Amino acid sequence: MLSSLNIELEGKIEKSRNDLLGSLFQGFIMENIDTDYADTLHVSTLHPYSQYVTMTDDKIIWTLNTLNAEAKEKIADKIKKMEKVNIKYKEKEYKIVSTKEKSISYKDLVKENYLKDGSRRLKVSFLTPTSFKQDGRYVIFPTVRLIFQSLMLKFDKSSSDMEVFGKDILETFESYTEITMYKLRSTYFHLDGTKIPSFIGDITITIKGPAQLVNLANLLLKFGTYSGVGIKTGIGMGGTAFE
Repeated sequence: MLSSLNIELEGKIEKSRNDLLGSLFQGFIMENIDTDYADTLHVSTLHPYSQYVTMTDDKIIWTLNTLNAEAKEKIADKIKKMEKVNIKYKEKEYKIVSTKEKSISYKDLVKENYLKDGSRRLKVSFLTPTSFKQDGRYVIFPTVRLIFQSLMLKFDKSSSDMEVFGKDILETFESYTEITMYKLRSTYFHLDGTKIPSFIGDITITIKGPAQLVNLANLLLKFGTYSGVGIKTGIGMGGTAFE
């Protein structure tokens, strides 16, 4: 099961530095979940949640996504019951004003996005700083290969119903898919005194291949609104929206 918990917060924040809250809130999560489960997350190759912070109409919105039922129960359900987010060592406190939650099973995700004819022109918004790691270096411009490689690997680690990754599929994406419009800017994601080179903004992806490939792209990009795209999605990077 995929779930998304949108939490409206009240508190002081530097509007241009909301990325800083991502890593702070990740620390808050680890402090408030079961210790054994937190230890499991630290050593697991599966990262069953993503989270990020955005500003909407001067409101602080914390989005906490979980990729399976266990993560929902042990992370999101616990956070949802709290009245405030307290960042102790920063002496910051954010009141939880409201929460809004939505969930969908992997079966229904596939039914709604893969088993139906999808759009060939897809708009993706990178809501928070996004980056990829390739050959030991940060990549600060999205490519078809990097986007779909990231999403396929995340999907296969999270879903027990369906596997999608394959080098041939990735090559097919590269052959029939292109980024036809973009409105991006370079930026940094701030983390513990370091700055990770990244990008933020919108792209349009156009697919000219077979319908099956189109539907797979729609499925993966919808999944990406829960999993995030690229690196460090657990600390606030790679938050996306998809039309």
